[in-house]
Amino acid sequence: MKRILSITIWVVVIAGILVLLGFIEAEHKKTSCKGLEVIIDYQNGDPMITKSDIERQINTILDTVVGKRLSDIETKTIENKLNETALIADADVFTTLTGTLKVKVIQRKPILRIVNSSNQNFYIDETGAAMPSVNGYPSRVLVASGNILEKYSDTLTIHANLPNSTLAKLHTISRYIYQHDFLKSQIEQIYVTQDGEFELVPKVGRQLIIFGDIEDMEKKFDKLIVFYS
Repeated sequence: MKRILSITIWVVVIAGILVLLGFIEAEHKKTSCKGLEVIIDYQNGDPMITKSDIERQINTILDTVVGKRLSDIETKTIENKLNETALIADADVFTTLTGTLKVKVIQRKPILRIVNSSNQNFYIDETGAAMPSVNGYPSRVLVASGNILEKYSDTLTIHANLPNSTLAKLHTISRYIYQHDFLKSQIEQIYVTQDGEFELVPKVGRQLIIFGDIEDMEKKFDKLIVFYS
């Protein structure tokens, strides 16, 4: 008998909670948006987008945010549009109980800036995807220049589209450098020769490091670290 009573009480409690949540949700949808809050995670990198950039993009999608009923704001549509932006790795858009439209954005993390043979400037992120160069928001990362024929495309993911290209090799080298604090602090630039081999330019001194191809890359870097030590 006690067991049945206990189960009954729990059923009533859960039903009450569900009814309350439904009421809160219904009232929430009737609420007008009272403000827009944008939070950007730069992943310890240089800012390449600002809160104002995100706010302008959202206002382009919605015309206006403040004063619009929350039920008329399609958060999923805003998320999808923001995730199409080349500089954004992930966007999360939702509304709060107090009537705020909250936007959380993770900026993609560039590790290499490309200056190709056509003098195009663009970035490559950790995953190997291309990112545009944004005027006024430079990122202080490793620079690659010289005989680089591949051009920028906003759909370019080098290991999928160009797995054996110069860009793919540059990304492999730069990712290795980026993951080693000592190398990251020493190497400033990678130059691609006419033969498709690589020369490394250090930040300190006038040495030019003739690196060659990426074959036995780890051994070459180990020897370089020993040399500097």
